Amino acid sequence: MRSAVLVATAAVLLAPSAAQAAPRETTTLLGTYGFGRADVIAAGGLAAGTWSSARVSSRFAGDDLVVTFVPPTTRSATEQQIYTAMYNEVSDPRAECERVGADGVAKGVWMTYRCRTGIAPNYTLLVR
Repeated sequence: MRSAVLVATAAVLLAPSAAQAAPRETTTLLGTYGFGRADVIAAGGLAAGTWSSARVSSRFAGDDLVVTFVPPTTRSATEQQIYTAMYNEVSDPRAECERVGADGVAKGVWMTYRCRTGIAPNYTLLVR
């Protein structure tokens, strides 16, 4: 009986609690992007369900994008499309896509990313 109580106590102490098991929603500055670009990125992330809310604030150097999201604990099996940097909307779509992707990895919004291009020089941000 005594050993059963010790085993049960040890299991409770060593098992992760519900608070530890489920990551908490967090809010962070994803980055500062060209004027008008943060709105496009914010809308894409909202539509993809990557973040639950996004706020854009215009600053001297560009638009700050603040996002609220649940950090992933494992890498997704499938890629998720966030947004497309269009060549007729931004001067260097590849650089913007790479920057947003790297910012997301650095802030823990996604684990990996790639920028896919097609016939036109547009770059689509895909994340896991």
